[in-house]
Amino acid sequence: MADRIGGERRGLLIGARIVSGVVAVGVAALVIGAVAFVPFPVVGSDPRSLTVEPAPADQVRVCPGAALRVGDESGANADQVFAIGAPSIDGEARSGDLERSRLTSADETAAASSAPELLRVAPADGALVGAAQSQDVDAPDFDGFTAANCTEPSSSIWLVGGAMTIGRSTALLIANPTEVPSRVSLEIFGEDGPVSAPGLTGIDVPPGGQRVVSLAGFAPGVASPVVHVTARGGSIVADLQQSIVRGLDAVGVETIGGGADPGEALVLPGVRIVDTVGTNRASALADWQDVGPAVRIAVPGEVAGRATVRVVPDGDAADGVTGASFELELEAGTVTEIPLDAGGEEPGDGVGGESSHGLQDGIYTVYIDADVAVVAGVRASTAVDSGEVPSPDTELVAPESDLAWFAAAPPLDGQTLVVVPQGPDPVLSIVNPTDGEVELELEDLRGGEPRLVVIPAGGSVALAVEPGSYLLAGAEGMSASVSFAAPGTLASFVLAPARPVADSLVVHPD
Repeated sequence: MADRIGGERRGLLIGARIVSGVVAVGVAALVIGAVAFVPFPVVGSDPRSLTVEPAPADQVRVCPGAALRVGDESGANADQVFAIGAPSIDGEARSGDLERSRLTSADETAAASSAPELLRVAPADGALVGAAQSQDVDAPDFDGFTAANCTEPSSSIWLVGGAMTIGRSTALLIANPTEVPSRVSLEIFGEDGPVSAPGLTGIDVPPGGQRVVSLAGFAPGVASPVVHVTARGGSIVADLQQSIVRGLDAVGVETIGGGADPGEALVLPGVRIVDTVGTNRASALADWQDVGPAVRIAVPGEVAGRATVRVVPDGDAADGVTGASFELELEAGTVTEIPLDAGGEEPGDGVGGESSHGLQDGIYTVYIDADVAVVAGVRASTAVDSGEVPSPDTELVAPESDLAWFAAAPPLDGQTLVVVPQGPDPVLSIVNPTDGEVELELEDLRGGEPRLVVIPAGGSVALAVEPGSYLLAGAEGMSASVSFAAPGTLASFVLAPARPVADSLVVHPD
């Protein structure tokens, strides 16, 4: 009897334990389910950070100043720089007072008017500043017309142009408008690849001063240089100055400003081809083989690629004017230069107004599309027609001539001040590389009604303008340049957007 009662008690205890276990499991499941939907409190703190709004900086533009000679007229004193004349500089400011001052020229004996000029406007809503310069250069071994946009200082500038072959000299002009020293390094690419030479790094440019170096000291004999200028310390403005002497005749000077950074799609607006009959006839002269238009493309990276070049007549000028299109194989780290009309029409005989080049006189946009990042520029020349047909028995006299380099233009952003300096037949070229039609407004700041300009998708316009200042509105994403042309005269520069004057900074203290 006692055993039966004890067994019943043990059974009840075991049953109670089983029931308790089931209940506990159920409660645990409910707790886990509830926890899945109830957020835990966060233990700890968010990383400390502070958003800083810097005080807006002045907007600054720097003009390169006068044409310069490295060495004197006799070829001596190669370590000295001599200014040649003085440029005409025009500046404009909006929503602020324009302040103008001069940097110290590389020629310490030169007049102040030859030195690079610094233009600035204090920060304010809608403040803009713009400037440009031009110069007729006439001196032994230097003869031509130059024009340059006065640009914003930067720590990285790409320059496409120049040559260091016989009769071609190219100098690098570096201006430091800041109050701290700048240390500059150069990368030079040529037709045989990157140039290696002592002195390419550690080029000191004093605060508020200018430094000029001859590229022949780094890359003698290079026919197709491309230069990348980088700076540490103070930001700089850099330009190339090319001059040409053919035989004993000085026949061209050009100031070459910075263009767009390396990219896979580049736009070169406002390429002016003039005097094609004269340049064809001049090409029969000794040492005039490079008078025809050419495109120069460099691959600064380590991967080879391929590029398509399209030469398209601008706007209304396209009537009866044909372009060109061709493809190029590009080697890594190397510069390729080829006639601009490489894929154009069959050449003519250069007589009776027909050019030996596939391109006719006109204004063109050059589009470059590549599968690697590239930089590019176009060289064109003018040569006054001698009126004589070249023949082996005819000794032709060198015609009046000049050259220009047309750079790839970065896309504009917001309103842009366009300053057109003194020069012959100025033209403002604007390209719309987008997929949609755009309507622009060009206001002459001297007065008058604004000019409305409609550019179709993928189209361009060439607007005749007068020397002066203009406000261009609605040009976001557009590419633009200003060019000048006359018999024996040619020059160009591109427009660039202003950089932000004050971006927010997020600071994370240690």
